[in-house]
Amino acid sequence: MKVSYNWLNKYFDGKLPAPKEIAEELTFHAWEIEEVEKVGDDTVLDVKVLPDKAMWALSHRGIAKDISVILDLPLVKDPLKTGADLSPITDEFDIKIESVNCRRFAAALVKGVKVGPSPSWLKKSLETIGQRSINNIVDASNYVMFDLGQPSHAFDAKTLLGGIRVRQATQGEKLAALDEKEYSFGIDDTLISTIDDLPLSIAGIKGGKDSGINDQTTDILVEVANWDPVTTRKTAARLKLRSDASSRYENGLVPEMVPFGLKAVVDLILEIAGGELVGFKEVIKKETETATPSVTLDKINSVLGLNLNVKDVTAVLDRFGWSYELDGNNFTVTSPFERTDLVIAEDLIEEVGRIHGYEHVEAVTPAPIKATELNKRFFYGDKIRDILNNLGFSEIYTSSFREHDDVKLANAFAADKGYLRSNLTENMRDALLKNAPNADLLGLKQVRLFEIGTVFGQTGEKFMLALGVQSPSGYKSKTDDVVLNEALKSMSEQLQIKTDGVNEQGVVELDLEEILGQLSEPSVYDTAAKAPEVTYRPFSVYPSMSRDIAMWVGENESEEAIENLLWLKAGDLCVRVSQFDRFQKDNKVSYAYRLVFQSKEKTLESSEVDMVMNDVYQSVRERGFEVR
Repeated sequence: MKVSYNWLNKYFDGKLPAPKEIAEELTFHAWEIEEVEKVGDDTVLDVKVLPDKAMWALSHRGIAKDISVILDLPLVKDPLKTGADLSPITDEFDIKIESVNCRRFAAALVKGVKVGPSPSWLKKSLETIGQRSINNIVDASNYVMFDLGQPSHAFDAKTLLGGIRVRQATQGEKLAALDEKEYSFGIDDTLISTIDDLPLSIAGIKGGKDSGINDQTTDILVEVANWDPVTTRKTAARLKLRSDASSRYENGLVPEMVPFGLKAVVDLILEIAGGELVGFKEVIKKETETATPSVTLDKINSVLGLNLNVKDVTAVLDRFGWSYELDGNNFTVTSPFERTDLVIAEDLIEEVGRIHGYEHVEAVTPAPIKATELNKRFFYGDKIRDILNNLGFSEIYTSSFREHDDVKLANAFAADKGYLRSNLTENMRDALLKNAPNADLLGLKQVRLFEIGTVFGQTGEKFMLALGVQSPSGYKSKTDDVVLNEALKSMSEQLQIKTDGVNEQGVVELDLEEILGQLSEPSVYDTAAKAPEVTYRPFSVYPSMSRDIAMWVGENESEEAIENLLWLKAGDLCVRVSQFDRFQKDNKVSYAYRLVFQSKEKTLESSEVDMVMNDVYQSVRERGFEVR
């Protein structure tokens, strides 16, 4: 959220420290400042407001309140500390709430307004934070939204035909919005309409074009409401129409903000557009339950790693201005109506910790504790990893989620991740196929992979091991089974167990629970071997291309000299030279090499590699070798 420094300073009667210091204080007390930008004679701070604080912090008042606590600098006036009196009450219009998505709705009728340009201070305030000035009525609504966090909307009263109806949309119903686009709705969407069903606006998201304010408008109905966050988000996402208003509703803005927002908008309109207030009307469908989280001093110190006393904690709570009771060392806080993020003890601990200052939390290295019980699964899992790594296998970790399987998730992460895997084999086959084309690039005769992981069935979980071998061609080779059998045999011999598994298209899956049942309980962990030094080298994201060359050479020719020749003539595009065949006949030796080419800038074309290979063939012949 973009926050104006001058706007914030109105809450402190000009007593704020410099913008840079404000940015630093916010940063060191759990806010992320994405940018600090000079705009005219003002400075704009781009404050990243996370969802857990968005219900109260998407406003200048919210940020100002937190600054006042951080700096222990009281607000000159907090608009939420004084009640919002919605009087007088009028019967000149009606409000009917027929949608469960509307939690509170209030409106005010103002007659005789003069629609026109906003005063310079208002235009400047909005333009500083990147908002376009439209007219004094709309600008007043936007100003209050960015000031208090409560959206509002003004209708031309002559379009209302006696009142407001909040209802569910009918399937296929359409509305032309203020952005000049037409939107179509379903039965889950909520609309504000006239009493006789003419749609006026998309609830909590965008106003309608035909009911908006224009230069001829003299009488207006200002509405301020509170909408269900889930429904608002779903409608905004489906329509691809997220607005400043919808972002506040979908983050849990509380219904109790409605009267504060309406009173502030009406007062500002009367100030800058004139007119006469006829009266207010309000319908309340749902109120926020006040939370009273409790926490002990011991728990605060335990979680934060500090040694605070009662006075330290009460000092923080008093700076917030929260109502609380102290019973010995136990604090029970009555959450302010706008702070629905204060529910459990840990919420209070977070607030105490960040205001007291994270710099007071010292890093303490835990004292080493001798293991009293060894984890058998972990112990033998590492043994199996060592065995397979020594045989040229690489470990992989694949997703536990699938598009279809036996166990369905109650709340899927995505449409293609709605089930838990019942085996490792399918993921292993997929990994083999994806990695097989890179075998030549890696200098491998086969891709050898294994995974240790949990699978899920209707009766419970299983701990499994899958091994897979795939030749570069992508097809099953006779040598693949040989490698798999050697791996199983090696595991059997080194662990002294039986490794029965079914080979299905180059993949074997074993039940590690059964294997662990054959093994004795470990008594001590092995000393960890020193990890080899690894040097990172950037890799190309473009595909590689391979070419083979075979030649007869004299029996006295060294393999090193031959490979050096191939590297030299293949040029910079050659990334690997591997010998894959050698045999001798009479006084000659046949060598076969695979050359792998790859560019870091582009995908190579076959003609480019062919040109390089022609040079390689020519150089080999000039050396006196016979190309086969």
